Amino acid sequence: MTRQPKRSSTLAPAPAAAVRTSAAEAAKKRRDRRESVESVVVVVVAFLLWSFEAEGFVIPTGSMAPTLMGRHKDVTCPECGHVYTVNADSEVDSSGSGASTGVKIVRGTCENCRCPARVDGVPSVAGDRIYTMKKGLHLPLVPALGEVGPRRWEIAVFKVPEEPEVRYIKRQVGLPSEIVRLQQGDLWRRPLDESEPFARLRRPFAHQKAMQVLVYDDAHRARSLRDDPRWDRWASSSDGWSESSPGRFAVNAAAESWSELRYRNLVPEPRHWDAIADGEKPPAPRTSLVTDFCSYNTDLSPHWQSNPRLASRPWLQPHWVGDLTLSGRVKITQPTGTLRLALIKGGRLYHADVDLQSGRATLLRDDEPLGEAAATRLNEVGEHSFTLSNVDDRLTLEVDGNLPFGDGLPYDSGGADGLARPASADLEPARIAARGVPLEVAGLQLRRDVYYTLSPGDADLPGLESLAFQGPNALFDLLADPEAYGRLGQPGWHDYPIGPGRYMMLGDNSPWSRDGRAWGRKDQVDPEAPGLGWDESGRESWEVPESLIIGKAFWVYWPHLQPMWPAWQLGDYRFPVRPNFEQIRWIR
Repeated sequence: MTRQPKRSSTLAPAPAAAVRTSAAEAAKKRRDRRESVESVVVVVVAFLLWSFEAEGFVIPTGSMAPTLMGRHKDVTCPECGHVYTVNADSEVDSSGSGASTGVKIVRGTCENCRCPARVDGVPSVAGDRIYTMKKGLHLPLVPALGEVGPRRWEIAVFKVPEEPEVRYIKRQVGLPSEIVRLQQGDLWRRPLDESEPFARLRRPFAHQKAMQVLVYDDAHRARSLRDDPRWDRWASSSDGWSESSPGRFAVNAAAESWSELRYRNLVPEPRHWDAIADGEKPPAPRTSLVTDFCSYNTDLSPHWQSNPRLASRPWLQPHWVGDLTLSGRVKITQPTGTLRLALIKGGRLYHADVDLQSGRATLLRDDEPLGEAAATRLNEVGEHSFTLSNVDDRLTLEVDGNLPFGDGLPYDSGGADGLARPASADLEPARIAARGVPLEVAGLQLRRDVYYTLSPGDADLPGLESLAFQGPNALFDLLADPEAYGRLGQPGWHDYPIGPGRYMMLGDNSPWSRDGRAWGRKDQVDPEAPGLGWDESGRESWEVPESLIIGKAFWVYWPHLQPMWPAWQLGDYRFPVRPNFEQIRWIR
């Protein structure tokens, strides 16, 4: 019987030429695939770049600070080390030529410790450069995204109706066929042709976070005050809490009662820094209300000393802000008991209570749950980051970057007629409490929401404007007495009807933003003034027609250059420098 040869369990080696041919074919296939991918990428990138504004857009002023920076100075506080920005757009010509105006910004004030500092030796730097995606663009390969165009809360680049040759950049807050109301720093809306009540406008949490302003960072304590216990901003209201190291607080709370750590808004006043400058012990501090203070708006020039309103910029930012955000880290060593994170607004308690055994959190207003409990990772041993935000009548909890309640749980504050008034509890507006658990907290920060003023440069409440002539002591007397502040009355409101096909734009830096609240109508044809105007649409001063919207700002591609060691300075120039990669970012 003839035997068939056995098939080998191993493959016989192919001829060398065949191996080379197969390898070459494989390499060619890989190269073809790579070239195909690269071609697609090039086409997409070219398409996108063609669709963007050709030369980009440079932010010239501070109307969108702190979201987008115009010309400014980066200042390191000599007292607490916090790095803050001060507006410097008045130092250069507004035409964009870069020519000096002769105005020199010489002082700025730290938002963290309120220490005034000389900044005339700090060079000013150009504003952010951004990319704008044109309105009406359809992105290739992602048709599900639909047509690109600014939506509510996104930042739009548009032509100013009165001066179409000028481009502005603002946040789009009002949409066609609705009425937008500004009241007590917040925005409300209702349909244009209906009589339903105004409803509060709530931002997506990502936009809300991008717009917030620092109140206090406990990692940066003023060196002249940090050894004086009178100035401890975080202090225990009961036994149990101790500061194991600077900025790290520990507690071993009993099971039967809460042990509470409170933030006291002890803001150093000008008189305190004057005493320190004179080598004296500063007077005792006093708690005060959180206001719309922003370092960016504390720029001071000798040219302005004769104008009380401009000369008071370093301290007169007087509007109470109750929408706050508390963030930090918590170290769990034993997952038992309960952790409470709390904020105060109008004397009411808004808090997240977390059962550390299960990790489930509940959001409450006073003792009333706002919804069902949700799971977090706070039942795991270790250190966790947290953020509790009470903004736009909505309570939001973030743990380790996760949002167990999504953008948050809303609550009803009574509408536009039920606005909160400050109470004595608002002098200590943030709290952390523990019950039946040992834990540590650190890295504590308090931030505030943007406050939309009724008009740029003016105070919302009667009596606040005159403080520019009375001096800073009068302001802090008022802020230390919430009842007196409340007696100023409720702020008024402005309603802005928006017609079909039109929008409303506001700047994030509301107190000093020239936006829809301050424009005129010189573009409109006036029968009583023949020859003036060119637009017969009847546009109101605050409305931006859709035809004037260029597109959506979406990326800061080139912030100002960052000095490097040894950071030599020659006039307004510092060198060597490097790209400021840390500030290249998506725009919210």
